Amino acid sequence: MIYTNDQTLFQGDNGIGIVLLHGVTSGCAQMIPLARTLNDYGYTVHCVNIAGHGTYPQELLRTSWEDAIDKAWYDYDFMKSHFDKVYIGGMSMGGCLSLALASRRRDVDGVISMSAPLAINPASIFAGGFPADQVYYHRDPGGKQGTARRYHIHYVDIATRIFEELKGLLAYLNQDGVLESIECPTFVAQALDDEVAMPYSGKEIYRRLSSADKYLYEAETAGHSMPLNEGRFAMIQRLVPWLDKMDEILD
Repeated sequence: MIYTNDQTLFQGDNGIGIVLLHGVTSGCAQMIPLARTLNDYGYTVHCVNIAGHGTYPQELLRTSWEDAIDKAWYDYDFMKSHFDKVYIGGMSMGGCLSLALASRRRDVDGVISMSAPLAINPASIFAGGFPADQVYYHRDPGGKQGTARRYHIHYVDIATRIFEELKGLLAYLNQDGVLESIECPTFVAQALDDEVAMPYSGKEIYRRLSSADKYLYEAETAGHSMPLNEGRFAMIQRLVPWLDKMDEILD
């Protein structure tokens, strides 16, 4: 069990909530550095676990991408029961889930999509393609440095089927009309040196959104883990003013 991936709530004072979702195979601790900064600006931020994550490796053996959307729906409803205005955002799979939720609900106040793939780099382990009889992929956490060592906490043995579920989620987002149905304010962040998501993903998400209030931030060098690593500071310099502007518009 990953005890350090307990869901975490940072209480703010501006009356606005944000739900943050981590990436596939990781846990909610991955969002803590960004959550702390947003909390410093007054937001109440809830770092939550995607369905099947943050407990036992076996959970991923029976978790579907639809389960993940249902869990995000539940987490958003929890924050909506406490705040009139709530954003939902996430990194990688978490960003995809935020977009998927907004495509199905008209009451989402805004989306923060970070490093969300519409397609996965074929060289990445997230592309899947494991042998049919390989149930788990062993991912050694050794070698991590800095914030990744402290906050990117994941299962050492990852159920390979979760990568196929990720592909199912991407197939849903790539359907005609899904991203186009999103009309709420949306902030899209993408690194051009992303080693997991194909770098065109951010621009394509931005292009297909129907929102009148959308923003695209492309970083030259921040990698896939931009919301966790040092790349988050330049992103936050764009995100916070955008949130301030949206807060005024939505009031």
